[in-house]
Amino acid sequence: MNRIVILTLCACGLFAQQQASRPPRFRSPEVSADGRITVRFHAPQANEVKLRGEWMAQGETAVLEKDENGVWSVTVGPVKPEYYYYSLIVDGTSVADPKNPALKQGVQGPMSMVNVPGPEADFFAWKDVPHGSVHVHWYESKAVGRGRRVHVYTPPGYENNTKSKYPVLYLLHGSGDTDREWVEVGKANLILDNLIAGGKAAPMILVMPDGHAVDLNSIYPPGPGQNTAKFEEDLLGDVMPLVESTYRVASGSRNRALAGLSMGGGQTLAIGLTHPDRFSFLGVFSAGVGFGPSPEAAKQQFEERYAAALTAPDRLDKQVPLFWIGIGKADTGLPSAKLLDETLTRHNVNHEFHVSDGAHQWWVWRHYLADFAPRLFRKAS
Repeated sequence: MNRIVILTLCACGLFAQQQASRPPRFRSPEVSADGRITVRFHAPQANEVKLRGEWMAQGETAVLEKDENGVWSVTVGPVKPEYYYYSLIVDGTSVADPKNPALKQGVQGPMSMVNVPGPEADFFAWKDVPHGSVHVHWYESKAVGRGRRVHVYTPPGYENNTKSKYPVLYLLHGSGDTDREWVEVGKANLILDNLIAGGKAAPMILVMPDGHAVDLNSIYPPGPGQNTAKFEEDLLGDVMPLVESTYRVASGSRNRALAGLSMGGGQTLAIGLTHPDRFSFLGVFSAGVGFGPSPEAAKQQFEERYAAALTAPDRLDKQVPLFWIGIGKADTGLPSAKLLDETLTRHNVNHEFHVSDGAHQWWVWRHYLADFAPRLFRKAS
């Protein structure tokens, strides 16, 4: 009898010890109805924890306070409705929120995502409308010499409407991101679902390849333009043949568009202006003539590189009926984008130049896709 009592007491003591060692339960992040964001982080030994959010001004942070259980927390806002990334700075080291499974990946390390719903974010919200599918392909790239990955969105009804062929938008990401970002962070599939459901965009296929054809982690960094050249070879020689042999794709340049953000915008210029016979619609998001020793040198290099297109504007205009450029007014690349606009204007190349709110941010590029996609394939012959 005594033996049983002792065992019971030991078990109870062990249970109490386990309970005491467990971290406290809490949620992070939490978004209130008025758009305030609360972030919590358990770090009893930390000396300082700060929050850095995409909605904040450059260099701005919010300081978290620690409670008696070692849980740090802060509430910020209200914040304008959008889908934002954020990170925690713990004693000087940036980390993702371990309580939050929604992540933005990339070579710069993971960051957490938080959705603040509202009318401004309605265009990429999940709605009760027909939804397309997102496919993931691994393929052997002859250009790169290794296996690579591409994400492909097919519009609602693609699987059942087996006789229809669809136009294609090749959609490129920026430096440090991957082929998954336009879906996971950019919400490209939901944007297209909602546009198509509302009759605002033609049903289309989205192809989202990996823009890093040269290994970013290599101890031998690529030289200027090397990644773009290798990516062009991969896109034209590997990705496009894969897509056109796997999916029901409408043929001809009038059924192809090319667009990208930042690095992807530069790749769009490099490929689109040298292959106007392949893509009739170009979208350049937050990119420009590039960077050189000086703005004038960058402009001169751009004009020399694309002289064949710039010196024949009438032919280019016929081949590319939509040349759409957009950049945020707080983007550090704005001078380069303005030089692109001025250069195209001087060479009489028809294009559109849009300066919007925002900086070099994903919420800007989601809006650009929503503005650009409805303009595509309406002029297809």
